Order: sequence, then C-alpha cells, then structure tokens
Amino acid sequence: MQDNNRFERIEEPFGTWMVWDNWHDEPAKLGSLSLVGLSYSSAALLCEKLNDPNAEPAAEPDRNRRKI
Repeated sequence: MQDNNRFERIEEPFGTWMVWDNWHDEPAKLGSLSLVGLSYSSAALLCEKLNDPNAEPAAEPDRNRRKI
C-alpha cells in the first residue's frame, strides 16, 4: 500500500531508522540536523508529527517496515 505522505520512516542497514523526505528524495532535516540514526519510536513520532503537525501521538505505532 502506498500513501501520499511527504515523510516516511525507513530502516537503515544496521537497524537504526531515518525519516525520509519524499518531496526532496533525501533524508529529512530539522534545521541543519539530518533525521538519521534514530530509534524506531523516534522515527515514527517524527514522521507522524511532520506529516500532520496537529495530530495527537499514536499510543502504539505500527511496525510495518520498509528496508533499504
């Protein structure tokens, strides 16, 4: 299933996670900080917040993974 969210979480080769910016086709950034090397829960929360700034955090993020 494909969604149209700008940001998504992607598992990195060593088990950490990144937030991917689909509009710019590169890791997302907050200021000058690239959102890479994150825990699953941090990447999930950041994606949720970046895609919908007014959303309440989910109690339990889903564990569907997209590996690179």
